[in-house]
Amino acid sequence: MQIGGTLITGLVRVLVVVGTLAAAYYFIVRPVLDTTEKVSTGINSSIQQSIDEANDAFDQANVNPQNQRVMTNRIKTVPTSQIPKLERCITRSGTNINAINRCIDRYSQ
Repeated sequence: MQIGGTLITGLVRVLVVVGTLAAAYYFIVRPVLDTTEKVSTGINSSIQQSIDEANDAFDQANVNPQNQRVMTNRIKTVPTSQIPKLERCITRSGTNINAINRCIDRYSQ
């Protein structure tokens, strides 16, 4: 009887550990991952919108492609906390490339 009791006790312990890990994943890890995904999606879309607005201005002002690439790469260095400000600044600048460049200078690292 001792062998059967030990086997059942070991099995119960394994099931308790597995259940605890599953609960921790479901109630702690999964919500954190979902929140992180939402935040990163929002940041990426803001960066992309800023780049799209700058590219539209570049197209309208006939900026050469090399300068356009340099400015676009500099937009990617803007800290995430500054992206909304950069986006508003670029929107206010319209098609004025010098103003867009000043916006990028102001908010990039």
